Amino acid sequence: MIESTLVSIYSLKVAFTKKSSSKSDIIVLIPDSVYVKNEDIEKLERLGTQITSFAQSSCMNNQQALLNLWALFDYKKVAYFTPEIVFNKDVDQLFYQLPNSAILSDTASPSLLLLEPSPDHFEYMVRDYKKSHSIQSQLHINTNALLNDEILYAFTGPMKPWNFHLYNETDWRKQFEAVPFYYWRRLNNDLNSFLNPENGWKNKNRQNDVCTNYIESVKGDVNQFPIQDQFSVMISTYNPERIEHLSLIIHHLLKSKKVHTVFVTWHNPSLDIPSSLYEAIDQQDYHRLKILKQSYDSLNNRFNPVDELKTDAVYIMDDDIFIDLKDLEFTFKVWKSHKDSVVGHFPRLHTYNPTTQQATYKLIGKAPYTIVLTKSMFIHSDYLFAYTCVLEPKLHEYVDNELNCEDLGFAMMASGLSHTAPTYVRPSKPLEDFGLTQGISTNNKHMPSRAICVSDFITQYWSQKDPLIKSYDTVIRFAKPEILVGNWTRVENIIVNEQL
Repeated sequence: MIESTLVSIYSLKVAFTKKSSSKSDIIVLIPDSVYVKNEDIEKLERLGTQITSFAQSSCMNNQQALLNLWALFDYKKVAYFTPEIVFNKDVDQLFYQLPNSAILSDTASPSLLLLEPSPDHFEYMVRDYKKSHSIQSQLHINTNALLNDEILYAFTGPMKPWNFHLYNETDWRKQFEAVPFYYWRRLNNDLNSFLNPENGWKNKNRQNDVCTNYIESVKGDVNQFPIQDQFSVMISTYNPERIEHLSLIIHHLLKSKKVHTVFVTWHNPSLDIPSSLYEAIDQQDYHRLKILKQSYDSLNNRFNPVDELKTDAVYIMDDDIFIDLKDLEFTFKVWKSHKDSVVGHFPRLHTYNPTTQQATYKLIGKAPYTIVLTKSMFIHSDYLFAYTCVLEPKLHEYVDNELNCEDLGFAMMASGLSHTAPTYVRPSKPLEDFGLTQGISTNNKHMPSRAICVSDFITQYWSQKDPLIKSYDTVIRFAKPEILVGNWTRVENIIVNEQL
């Protein structure tokens, strides 16, 4: 809990800086049974905290430990909070609550409470606890006072912003709080910049810039996608020499009435968007084409949330893929029955050994598979914000450094968050993949480097618990079965051949 503790304390210091007349000490209570690394003690001290150790036996529960708060006799008032709390503004309001008020007291122990320590009250609390085995009965419950005014955010549910990608349950949307989770991540980023200002990663501000601008553009109405009978397309491109062919692909896609908008993510921030991109587009379709020029050069941009995105489904594709429209629309229908799944056309298989922390990655000719590639896939639009705005930015940095593996990180996040396997759809007509002759995958080092990415991601970001799930399903368009008029001679010949 060190990381969440540091972020919680940092949020308090930021909130005090914004507006506060209080002069307060920040005390971190650590049971003497808990070992904390020296480097983490140093981080806590750099935030101006006072670290206090207290005796906690193995049989002592959280409520018994909280009784120590009433023994802090040097203080007139104490505001206690757990690492599940981050502050936003007007922290002075904490000290205007009723003494012995429990705020956010849904669980066995309160996440936030205000109290006035004194020897008499401490003795009273201890005596009462021995009778009732609970401190709750002596607390005023005031659950929503500070939450409603966004004075603070509380992450008291089963999903936390610092490990949401490990949630692994199908009800994840009920637990995922987009804006509060991003607020936590932004605080975490700012804290890391404070502790390590010399970080040389050139894109370290990308997550904050992209996500803050997105939230402001949609006025906080994040993850609202009202259109469900159409889908959007997001195409990533970088090289100007592909513009001519990209225009043809866009023109092809816009022929489908199921396509709401085509978004082209222009990854190269140093080049202007060529006007020739529009040449093959019919004038009446101009409004269905949006160019997303990027300020940062990063493969992670392909998963940026988009303020003009209105569909709950997104088809993500490379700029060197051509797919038949009937196959594309059929895949959309399949996705509508598998909305948490990554649904697409390029399956891959991996393995991971937690003992050796080694992984494999390979092309396959039959089931099972564990990954569907970004080259051609449908996802739920919710996943864009989750990947870009809440996921650990160190994974984004890894992708930037390797210029690879963003699709693997995305696949792990989707599966680890929702406990859902990918879904392979077999097109009735062959896909045209122009990257087979000169794309990145033609490099001899490509497959081994992908295996390393799988190993590193699982080991570093998923606590050595592989989030990817094997799938044996292949979905194909229905075709009328061939049934012949019975002929015993033909059957006899088949049986004879089988025996041979």
